[in-house]
Amino acid sequence: MTSGAFVGKRRNKNSPLSYISDMLQIGKTESALNAAIEKRGALFAVLLDPDTSDDTALLKAGSMAAENGADLLLVGGSFMGNFKLPDQVAALKKEVSLPVVLFPGGASQVVPGFDAVLFITLVSGRNPNYLIDEQVRGGVLIRSLGMEAIPTAYELINSGKPTAVEYISNTSPIPADKPKLSMVHSIAAELMGMRYVYLEAGSGAELPVPVEHIAYTRKATQMKIITGGGIREPETAHARVAAGAQIIVTGTLWEKVKDPVLLQEFAASIHVKG
Repeated sequence: MTSGAFVGKRRNKNSPLSYISDMLQIGKTESALNAAIEKRGALFAVLLDPDTSDDTALLKAGSMAAENGADLLLVGGSFMGNFKLPDQVAALKKEVSLPVVLFPGGASQVVPGFDAVLFITLVSGRNPNYLIDEQVRGGVLIRSLGMEAIPTAYELINSGKPTAVEYISNTSPIPADKPKLSMVHSIAAELMGMRYVYLEAGSGAELPVPVEHIAYTRKATQMKIITGGGIREPETAHARVAAGAQIIVTGTLWEKVKDPVLLQEFAASIHVKG
């Protein structure tokens, strides 16, 4: 039987192949993010870390971000347990209308209630635990929960000092002065079917991802580029948008600075199309 024999046939919606096909399509949240990127040029994401905030502080931070120009909320941390996370997410979603997306550090952090999950593969490292093992464990759970997954390549870039994610993942970051290494890892990730790439300097990084890493990846791939870590001023965010980043992530900054005006300035610097 040739492949042409399948053309025009109605798909059996009850078949396993139909279920898998539906899960692999771009979902509602990813489609909304893509449309918002097209409209605004780039998006402003605020990362909320349950490891460093109690429930009340988490809600206040999410609400402040939503009221002052953020486009989405990421929730994640290197050490967070999942026992309180479903309740925290449910409370957060009652407070804000923004997409709330899980940014997991491992399969154990996958819980229901999120609008989507970044399905992370640490392509810059060579630790098999974060290249396939965690994905195998997390993938089955994500599928069973019916969660929307956004396939995302994750690349650590040297930020001037060791970060928690380097230690936890037992991997070395890409050198800051080697932007072509980011590019070739991104090309490989795109060919493996990943649609987003996260160029990460790390939480509390001394330096942000250099613009050259973003520019090389932008020229070589069609993936949506996320970048975060070490971004403390609106001008730093804008420079990365100009280089080709489409989602700017800040997190640690807002644990120290409770400034709505600064949030608004960040949003204005990122929303280059208004």
